[in-house]
Amino acid sequence: MNQSTADYEQLLTRCQELERLNDDKNRLLGIAAHDLRSPLGVILCYAEFLEDEAADVLSEEHREFVSTIRNTSKFMLQLVSDLLDVANIEAGRLSLCRQMIDLVRLVGENVARNRILASQKRISIDFDAPPRPASSLCDPGRIEQVLTNLIENAVKFSHPGTTVRIGIVQGESELTVAISDQGEGIPAGDLPNLFHPFGKLSVQGTAGEPSTGLGLMICRKIIEGHGGRLEVQSVLGEGSTFSFTLPGGTETAVTDPLSPHEI
Repeated sequence: MNQSTADYEQLLTRCQELERLNDDKNRLLGIAAHDLRSPLGVILCYAEFLEDEAADVLSEEHREFVSTIRNTSKFMLQLVSDLLDVANIEAGRLSLCRQMIDLVRLVGENVARNRILASQKRISIDFDAPPRPASSLCDPGRIEQVLTNLIENAVKFSHPGTTVRIGIVQGESELTVAISDQGEGIPAGDLPNLFHPFGKLSVQGTAGEPSTGLGLMICRKIIEGHGGRLEVQSVLGEGSTFSFTLPGGTETAVTDPLSPHEI
């Protein structure tokens, strides 16, 4: 065995060991995130219960304590959920259970839920719904996850009294969903890192909202898993538009869920 062959085999052995260690890391991260999600959900549930049911018997200081517990536990729950998704993405185990859905209805229902969040900042959400259904073969739960993340980001970086606009464009073979805000915009220097893990922006939420730095990367992976694209256009000081594409369908397409697709 010559030296070059020995070096190659040594390098191959090291690569296999690193791959095994990376798999172990992803497995451990997934287990930790999964086990943390349940107790954090309980803390959030009790904090929300106290805010709703016991607010009248709590002092103002104690109400602030409960609000802090709720906000912190909600952020931590989102963080561990994102970490679990990242672990599954890196391990190639983020599955998509596709079925034929009406994207117009899905977006409309998601917008209705997010209007509650937006109203707390006096921000309106305007959904320009197409006049007819727009069918797409996709995983509705994962698309809900993408919509919620993008709309929450739009609200996060928007000023009170502004409007977040959402529209759907029907093409020949694909559908495009666009979410536009009237916020701070994204500096050009931030754009290259926007969809990378833990990518942070130099601009902050207009109410100081925290960010995990994982949501946009997860959203892009989900959309790419559907064969689509997630893109952004932004003008500093004027706002940003995030848009994603999904495959279009027909009303006669099969509606039964397909086997999970691994990303």
